[in-house]
Amino acid sequence: MPDNAFANSNDQENLPEIVGKFPVSEDQITRFNRDGHLKLEGVLDQSEIAAYRPALQKVVQTFSNEQHSMEQKVAGAGKNWMFVNNMWTLHPAARRFVLSPRLGQLAADLMGVDAVRLFRDQSYFKGPGGANTPWHQDAYFMPLDTDQILTMWIPLTDITPELAPMDYVTGSHKVGYINPSNGDDASMDDFERRMEAEGHPVFNYRTMNAGDIAVHSAWTMHSSRTNTAQKMREALVIVFFAGGARVVADPPLRADADPQQFFARIIRKQNRDTSLPGLKPGDVASGDMVPLVFER
Repeated sequence: MPDNAFANSNDQENLPEIVGKFPVSEDQITRFNRDGHLKLEGVLDQSEIAAYRPALQKVVQTFSNEQHSMEQKVAGAGKNWMFVNNMWTLHPAARRFVLSPRLGQLAADLMGVDAVRLFRDQSYFKGPGGANTPWHQDAYFMPLDTDQILTMWIPLTDITPELAPMDYVTGSHKVGYINPSNGDDASMDDFERRMEAEGHPVFNYRTMNAGDIAVHSAWTMHSSRTNTAQKMREALVIVFFAGGARVVADPPLRADADPQQFFARIIRKQNRDTSLPGLKPGDVASGDMVPLVFER
């Protein structure tokens, strides 16, 4: 864990441990596998959110201007977003939250695997007027040989439609790579019409309570629109993958490839350098930066 102002913080001493299994039904697992996304209510209770939220806010406020997260690198910092990558390395309370056994077991149960590792976490704080998040698939940026990768989207406050909850293309995780959209409204509208015409409806849960979690397959196309509320949308994501996965090389890149594929290569390199340092294609994806979170 890197040295920082919080390294010796005792803030976590009075925080509850997030333990105990959150049960998921066979029907929920079936829907997740079918649709590529799922909303789960009450994974965290209100007291747990209230206990952890101040520390997580503190990390975001302290580090958001210093980091070079993948979204900052590609999209720039001028869109009223506050991104902090790998919060778990920056504050003991964030570490306890992100690496909690309850979330790790939930990821394992949904993916049907025996062990899960953390790939990364990141704040997704979007201020008033915060710009669109373009349509994309997380897995395309991750140099792993498995499709068993899951992203949790965790709001720290209640979410209304004005606070830009996530949009998903239902069933898109079964299609393979799909060219992402640009971030302007017209491009995103065109993309959504194309997906609908191809039989993949766009879906939004619209409202969530603090403590609810939306999960999606890393191959599910997702996005969010501008935050039109007059307050910050506070959310973070945690990305888990199946234990035993291996590192893979970048796919071949033609000279006439779409510019977004060149951006993707940059982001994959950043992900390798950050989460998989020192590993080469064929190596098991393990190490200090991808800790084991749950194992049966």
